[in-house]
Amino acid sequence: LVSWVASANRDEHKFEDPDTFRLDRKSNPHMSFGFGIHFCLGAPLARLESNIALDVLLHTFQDITCAADQLKPIQSTFVFGVKEFPVQVTRF
Repeated sequence: LVSWVASANRDEHKFEDPDTFRLDRKSNPHMSFGFGIHFCLGAPLARLESNIALDVLLHTFQDITCAADQLKPIQSTFVFGVKEFPVQVTRF
C-alpha cells in the first residue's frame, strides 16, 4: 500500500478540472499542510514567506521562464517534485 500524497490535491471528486493549475480556484480543500492533529505548525509562516517571495519575484522580474528542456522528477512515493527547476529571468 502506498499513500500517494500528491494525488490528494488532484481528486476529481473535490476539484473541478483537477489537472489544471488555477490560482483562482475557490473552495480549495487541499491537503498540502496536512489536516487535523497532523496539520503543519509551520503552515502560517510558509504561507507568509511564499506571499513575500512571490511578490518580490513578480515585481523584480519582467519574465521568468523554465530553462530546462526536460525536468527530472524526484523518485519518491512521498514527495512530489523535481530534482531541480532552472529558470531564466529578465529584469524590468
